[in-house]
Amino acid sequence: MEEIEEVVDEIVQGCKDQRLTVSPLLAAFVARTILEGDSVSFALEKELSDDDVNKVIDMSIARLLERDSPSLETVKMQVGFDSSHVTAEERVRNRRERAEEKKREMHRDIISTKPLDSNDFDSLTTLYREIFSLLTKNRFGDEYEEDVRRSVEREVAAAVESVFPRIGLKSFVQLSAEEKKQQLDELASIVTGIRLFNKESGKGGAGLESVEVLASNKVGELSDIIQGELEAVNEVCADYQEAIVFSNLRKPEQVTEFMIQRWKDELSNRRQYLSYLQSLFEDVSKCGGKVSSLRDMYLSELDDLASLVGGRNSVPKEHVYPKFDKIAKLWTSISDELEVLLSRETTLNDLADFKSSYTATLNPSSQVLALARDAPNLSTEEEAEAARAAVAVAEGVGAAAAEEKAEEKEETEEKKEDLPKGQVPADLLPPEKRPQVLSVDSTPEFMQLPLEYQGFCCWTIANRGGLLLPGKPGLGVVQYSDSFYVFAHEVALSAFLDDPEKFCKGVKDAAMKSPELIHLLRLQNEFPNTAIAKLMGGEAQQKVEEGGIPLGFDAPKEKKDASTETPTHFIEKNIDPSYEWNSWGLRRRALQTANLRKCKTSSQQTDNSHMRRENDSQVYLPKTSSTMTKTSTGTCTNKEITYVGGLRGDT
Repeated sequence: MEEIEEVVDEIVQGCKDQRLTVSPLLAAFVARTILEGDSVSFALEKELSDDDVNKVIDMSIARLLERDSPSLETVKMQVGFDSSHVTAEERVRNRRERAEEKKREMHRDIISTKPLDSNDFDSLTTLYREIFSLLTKNRFGDEYEEDVRRSVEREVAAAVESVFPRIGLKSFVQLSAEEKKQQLDELASIVTGIRLFNKESGKGGAGLESVEVLASNKVGELSDIIQGELEAVNEVCADYQEAIVFSNLRKPEQVTEFMIQRWKDELSNRRQYLSYLQSLFEDVSKCGGKVSSLRDMYLSELDDLASLVGGRNSVPKEHVYPKFDKIAKLWTSISDELEVLLSRETTLNDLADFKSSYTATLNPSSQVLALARDAPNLSTEEEAEAARAAVAVAEGVGAAAAEEKAEEKEETEEKKEDLPKGQVPADLLPPEKRPQVLSVDSTPEFMQLPLEYQGFCCWTIANRGGLLLPGKPGLGVVQYSDSFYVFAHEVALSAFLDDPEKFCKGVKDAAMKSPELIHLLRLQNEFPNTAIAKLMGGEAQQKVEEGGIPLGFDAPKEKKDASTETPTHFIEKNIDPSYEWNSWGLRRRALQTANLRKCKTSSQQTDNSHMRRENDSQVYLPKTSSTMTKTSTGTCTNKEITYVGGLRGDT
């Protein structure tokens, strides 16, 4: 669908001609549900013809022009709530990003101011003024109003004089850019903490709100409003449920099939409204817990600081500066939570527009409702009996033989070859893939299990035309394919255990007939193209804000013939990367080679490398040498011997 933008524009313009204003997002969502609901007439894998496009436009306009339609109002509520929620979040995020950008810009100006030396009086004065200007801005980087600006400047001047005197500029300019940013953030936090302490002491704090009080009051206010709405809507849903169940079982004469279907649509609308209220209540409760914790810490720090300072004229800065810094950070955190609460209040006000967007056909004083309230055991025995009959009829067995069929449950009701292609009976699945019933005793986290279909019974959704009846966890929770299901009665649970895929498919078919069930039952994974989050996400949200159309209508992918050719004989090229044509280059290379003779290789061995590798060395061995003279001469002297004779008796 390459011309989907024109399609949505045609839908919006067609509604405008009928004096009905429709957003492009709602038009795109309705058109997508029509395409998804009739995949036979509109094949999404191919481009739609002109007749198909015109048919989609006409059907979408007719759908949007329906008057007093609970199902259409449910779709509008889903689109409106998600749009309001995203818009509020975007507003808060953009405001914080703008404040952060303003702070970075002021930091850049301060860091870029570099005096020539310590005697550059003009540059130092300019730098001090820029720092002072940074500290006099509010938390969003804006100027205070004129009536409080003077008070803020006087208070900041007094705080800066004690925390960051002018003499400290000489050491400040010597810091690096990151150190300057860190010191500026610490300075701003300490000054804010001093002003908050002055406000608590009744001596200043101009322009600073008591966010801890405002946030606590807002939590209480929103909690009371949402709790009151929850109680009222729960009663309305209970009335619709009793009337529909009573009409299905007792079939009173004054109730027609059209009335029952209308009540189902109205019940779906109230269920969706209740779901959004519960979501808002969870967000408010979560914020309330954070606000309460932060408020207690904030007041505790103020008390500690008051006892530390007392009536002293001077206190060591090592003791009080960390306290001031922590007070400022706690105050900022509470301010952030207050912003979230205000955004939830905006979403709640937008949701209130759908509180009475259609004419309710079931009143508390209705005769059918009075009869339903007087009927005993309506939601247990008779509902279970009707379920047995419905199961029997669906299997081709008469209603009278339902009990007999239940007693013969040991035998396999369906054979594998009789099932649709790809579907396997539950008793033929591997043990780890079969549905299992979990109980409170066997499951420690039983109450925290994430239930499929928002906790509604999938049997009644599939077999009762999208009727939303809450399941009863007391009967047990069925685990199947990493999902958890609950049911309204025992018969529904038994039928699901026999054939879980049948009822999962039945829920999907019911959602295709009633698109409002897609988001109510959280089936966005089954219908990814109709998910509002996808239609609004990323670039789609930007297109919505610019008046364009959301994404989600992907045009069919273009297909083209492509081929490649490979040569039979490749041409070999002998390229010598070391070739040198310049004679001077050759001479330079020769000199480098000749210079290697004067180079020597030296190495050393450490303790870490010892015995880690083999090392060899080569030395010159010593040579044996001798000399010879021409002549060899010598001298011989007389050797005189003196001895004594006659010692042995000789004469």
